[in-house]
Amino acid sequence: MPLTLAVFALLLGLQLLVRPLLPIDETRYLSVAWEMYQSGDIAHLTRNLDPYSHKPPLLFWLINLVWLVTGVSEFAARLIGPAFALGAVALTAGLARMLWPADRGIGRRAALILASFSIFAIYGSATMFDAMLAVAVLAGIWTLWRIGLGEAGGWDWVLFGLCLALGTYAKGPVILVHLAIPFLTLRLWAPNPPAIRHIARGGAMALVVALGLVALWLVPTLLTASPEFRAELLWTQSAARVAGGMAHDRPIWFLAVLLPLLLFPWAWSLGVWPALTSAVRGDGAGRLCLIWAASGLILFSLISGKQVHYLLPEFPAVALLFARAFGEERLAGRVRHFAPILLILLGIGLLAAAAGIIAPSGDMALLLPRIAVVAVALLAFAVAVISWATPGIGGPVVAGMGLVIVLHALIAGTGLRKGYDGGDISARLSAAEAGGLALTGMRYNAEFNFMARLTQKVATPATAEGLVAWAKAYPNGLIFGPNGSIDAPPEATERYNRIEYGFWPASALTSRE
Repeated sequence: MPLTLAVFALLLGLQLLVRPLLPIDETRYLSVAWEMYQSGDIAHLTRNLDPYSHKPPLLFWLINLVWLVTGVSEFAARLIGPAFALGAVALTAGLARMLWPADRGIGRRAALILASFSIFAIYGSATMFDAMLAVAVLAGIWTLWRIGLGEAGGWDWVLFGLCLALGTYAKGPVILVHLAIPFLTLRLWAPNPPAIRHIARGGAMALVVALGLVALWLVPTLLTASPEFRAELLWTQSAARVAGGMAHDRPIWFLAVLLPLLLFPWAWSLGVWPALTSAVRGDGAGRLCLIWAASGLILFSLISGKQVHYLLPEFPAVALLFARAFGEERLAGRVRHFAPILLILLGIGLLAAAAGIIAPSGDMALLLPRIAVVAVALLAFAVAVISWATPGIGGPVVAGMGLVIVLHALIAGTGLRKGYDGGDISARLSAAEAGGLALTGMRYNAEFNFMARLTQKVATPATAEGLVAWAKAYPNGLIFGPNGSIDAPPEATERYNRIEYGFWPASALTSRE
């Protein structure tokens, strides 16, 4: 178990060292934390100095706590997400031993499996909210299992309320999507379930505790916020995510069709599926994990706004099921798995890109120099061979972690890193900030406020007339945006996140009048 955590920590650290801040999520969240650091206001979140109601404050509080020790540091801030991902792996191992105490080695297997889900490892390294939420969900499931053993008292329901509050502070009321169905089906999976009236009373107590803790932040924030901000925070953004109309609207089948990739490499071990069935049948712990995983997938499929990483809190449930299945004696030897196929296909695709067989458009155009692409393709083939030759559950582990390494080798060795590194643009904006900054031609998500350490708002005039008026008010200002946004040659250009940004002095507009 300590070795698994150490290897996973190295995998997470590798990603932090190789991968720049990803737009628009990581750049935006660090900008929100940066503005909290500047203002000292821990209640009212802002993005580009405008009220920001889309996320609760826990991630930004934690980043600022780290900065109190380290000073403002991108690397230190980026350690928060991986720390929670490590915590989720450790909690999953402990929960596995709690659910199946007679199964020797299940904690180690569960930790290995969760750590080698490629999607979990990649998003677990990100400065986002889902790893924090996964820890809250794991703690909630752990508490529900204690309650289901019939040994729980009132304090266990209080603890469940604490878990709900932690999840709400981490990512909002979406914690209920992950925990409501396991709670409501408690009598279907619990070994010794309480009576329905006790469950109802305990659930009410947990909800009161959660609401009381969340109110410590929410009430002062709402009392001092504008009516528009209150409506947005309490209703608009949550309702729109469910009904549609915000970002990330996806069809109902979006997550289902991605399951082979989401569950790579473990779902590619076809011989384990019959054992998974027996892991659920007649086993309350297995039923709990199945309900936990399936309900998250179904509910998020029904919700309009969805992303792959929204399912991160369900990965421990799947890891627990696979860990239980791989514990069967007949699977103790070599496990037939087909995960190397994906690595081989990736390697072939990279060779085709290096040979020019695949047209160089979008990010494919960044796959240079070709020798680096060929080297990464060979690395993918090598990982596939090692995975295929490694016995037992080690084969899928090599494939899952190896895919993460291959992808980040591709980032490090080609133009992908430069293409998503906003350092040059941020340096230009930082140098010009004193004269004023304005963005035109696109929506601004505060991508550069942290990277450039901006202390003033970036203006975003909505019309051409408004941009001219801004230029007159800030004659020494700098305008930036997609090249072509202004009918004048730019002073300079920089490419970032598949956009070629142009930079114009304010005089480029005012001199034509």
